[in-house]
Amino acid sequence: MNRIDRYSNTAWNSQNYNNQKPRPELGVLTKLLQGSAPLPWCRANETVPVSMIEEPTPTEIRQRLKENKGETHWDESQYSAGSLNKWGLIYFYLTAIAKGCCTMLAPLSFVSSLALVFFDDTIDFIDFIEIMIFFCIYIYIPSALIWGYFEASGRGYLPMPWFMKAVKHFTFSRATGMVTRYKNNKELYSHPFPEFDCYLVSSPSHQGILSYQLHLVHRYHRYFDSIPLHGFSASQQPDEFERIWNLIQRYMDTSQPMPDIPELEPARPRDPTTAAYDAKINRKPDYWFSMDDDEFEEAIAQLRAEQRFMPSMGPKIDLFKGGTQA
Repeated sequence: MNRIDRYSNTAWNSQNYNNQKPRPELGVLTKLLQGSAPLPWCRANETVPVSMIEEPTPTEIRQRLKENKGETHWDESQYSAGSLNKWGLIYFYLTAIAKGCCTMLAPLSFVSSLALVFFDDTIDFIDFIEIMIFFCIYIYIPSALIWGYFEASGRGYLPMPWFMKAVKHFTFSRATGMVTRYKNNKELYSHPFPEFDCYLVSSPSHQGILSYQLHLVHRYHRYFDSIPLHGFSASQQPDEFERIWNLIQRYMDTSQPMPDIPELEPARPRDPTTAAYDAKINRKPDYWFSMDDDEFEEAIAQLRAEQRFMPSMGPKIDLFKGGTQA
C-alpha cells in the first residue's frame, strides 16, 4: 500500500468546499421511499458506532491481515463494500458443513458406533470397522478435503477456487472524494461525496416494531439503486445510524483525521492529515492493536459509557450556503 502524499482536488474538505446546487423537487414516490428530510451534513465529531467496532476484535483483525498478506477492504485511500457471488456463498456454506462433519460428527459417530459394539450383541467389532470405513469414504474424507482446501487457499498456500469471485457493491474514496456504486461488478454511477444525502428510513415489522435502514442517495439523479449503509452495524438504534453517518463523513473529510477505530489503525500513519494529528497528540501507534481481548472489551465498555453523553453527530454545516460560491 502506498502512502497518500496529497489528496485529489475532488476530495471532500468540510472547511473548504463549494456550495452545492439546491435540492431538486422530488417526486411523490421518492418522497414516500425516503420518508423524511435527510440526516444533516456536519463537521463530524469523534463519536463512532460502538456496535460496529466491537467486532471483529483487534486480535481477529491482526490475524485476518496476516492471512490476507496486508490486503484489506478499508484503508487510508478507500473503503470497499462487497460480498461473495452466489457460487462463492454456496461453497462457503458447504465448507462450514464440512468443518462440522470433521470436528463434531466424526468424533460423535466414532464414540456412538463404538458404544454399540459393547452394548449391542448384534454388532461386533468387524461391523464397527465396516461402518467407520463407509463413513470415512463417503463423508469424512470428502469433508476433510473440502475444508482443508478452503483453509489452505484462505492462507495463500493454494489458489482460490475460480468461482470465489467478490461482487463489489460500492466504494468510498477518501483520496479522491468520489462515491461509486457498482452492479454486477460494473460501475453504475460515480459522483463527488457532497452530492449525496443520507436518509434514515423506518418501517414497521409484522409485530409492529420499527426497523431502520440507512441509504445514501444521489441528490441530483433519481437512480434506482441507492447505497445501503445499514450493513455497517447490526444495531437497530437510531442514534447508532446517526453515528454511522457521522463516521463516514469523518472518514471522507480530509481536513480531519480518520475515525479512531481498530480497522483503520494500520492505515493511520499513511494518511497525511491523520499522521500529523497523531504526532501532535502523541497518540500511541498501536493503541488498539496492543490490547488483548479483555482490554479491548473494557475499552469498548468505556467508549460506550463516554458516548452516552456526547451528541451522535458533529455541528451541522450548510452545504448550500456555508461554503464558497461554486
